[in-house]
Amino acid sequence: MPVHRESMTRPGRGWGWLVLALLLTVGAVVPAAAPAAVVERPVPRPTTGADPPPRVPGLWMPVAGAVVRGFDGRAGPYGPGHRGIDIAAPMGEPVRTPASGRVVFAGPVAGTIWVSLRVAPGVLVTLGPVLDPAVTAGQVRSRSPIGRVGPGHGATLHLGVRVDGVYVDPLPYLLDRPRARLAPLLSPGGLPAPERAHQS
Repeated sequence: MPVHRESMTRPGRGWGWLVLALLLTVGAVVPAAAPAAVVERPVPRPTTGADPPPRVPGLWMPVAGAVVRGFDGRAGPYGPGHRGIDIAAPMGEPVRTPASGRVVFAGPVAGTIWVSLRVAPGVLVTLGPVLDPAVTAGQVRSRSPIGRVGPGHGATLHLGVRVDGVYVDPLPYLLDRPRARLAPLLSPGGLPAPERAHQS
């Protein structure tokens, strides 16, 4: 059957079926694209009384003095450093528990008496030196008296915090420590305001 030049250059009805057949053939050979991943957003859990407490609870100052020495744990658990804070307190000053918990140790260490409380799972608070500890074991409430400041630490009480055996700085957890306040500036940049000449 002769093919006319006009039918080759001008598309007709047969071309549509040919294009459709070609698309179906290519679609059968090329694998379909994977569906887009569905990202599930977490649904916020309602807060209940059964929720676990924070890892380290807020701590109250065990005595009313100022912090005179800070935390220094740079040398690891056994090297030199200061694994806690020292709070100024005269000997005989009452010592109170910084949080509720369980007394797990109350006894002599290197000639002075120290008291350790478990205030949360894996969290121990240590105080010392303490004279005449009022408790040696068992549960205690927050801010309960546990003894008096003892000698041997330079008129200070030491407060240490360990989380899973690692000493951490107690300062961020203290609730009632006095905070530093900045004095107001007289002018921007902290420079004194220039004196104005008195007009006569």
